[in-house]
Amino acid sequence: MNTVDDALGHEEPEWSTPFWESGNSSANARPQAISSSSVAAAPASGQLRTNLAIIGASDPLFREMDNNAADYGFRLIPRSELRDAIANTPACDDTTAETCAEALAAYPGARLVITVKNGDAVTIVDAASGARWAEAALTSGKRGDELLEMASQRSDIAPWAMKAFQADDGRLYLSAGRANGLEAGDELAVHEPGTLVRAPNGQPITWRVGERVGTVRVAELFGSDLASLSPVEGQRLSPEHDLILVED
Repeated sequence: MNTVDDALGHEEPEWSTPFWESGNSSANARPQAISSSSVAAAPASGQLRTNLAIIGASDPLFREMDNNAADYGFRLIPRSELRDAIANTPACDDTTAETCAEALAAYPGARLVITVKNGDAVTIVDAASGARWAEAALTSGKRGDELLEMASQRSDIAPWAMKAFQADDGRLYLSAGRANGLEAGDELAVHEPGTLVRAPNGQPITWRVGERVGTVRVAELFGSDLASLSPVEGQRLSPEHDLILVED
């Protein structure tokens, strides 16, 4: 990747400092740029949309994916928000590395980090399980749907899971909200880090969820894709824990 702009496509940059790094931050400060993905209607109750970080896709491919993402249970992280996060994340000098996906898992909440090179070469890394799949090529005339279907198959390795992050106000936040299907009062199970299981040839095949050690609640929503968390019971939440929605 030569530059952050090259990696994310051809949009003009809208640089901003993440709110937890700014000198005049507040819990509900957000990047100003809004894309169609960030204001899409929330999914039906009980259904959660997974955040995708799409890097290097052409404008037409990104728009096609953005238009169809909800049909596959996904939400595309706005490009300007993703660009800013990558620019402030040294581990993302190589966006196909597991360390980059791990860094983007907390903010801006990427579950899958998808890097497109040369128009049709795709590398997918799962931030929840740590799985990284070999580069694959897009071959169909509907590359957006093909890539979303590929992402759907890859995400099946693990349940909907996210990481929290601690902002400079000392509170814990989740990079998900109404755009993902979360509402104030929803409870999330706190799990120890899970274990990736591989086949003898090294292929990721499943992810074993870690021991449940507590519960947190969505305390407050800010905009469409940010929530603060409050403890309910059990072990104190840390950024290393996995958060999985508690089913009714």
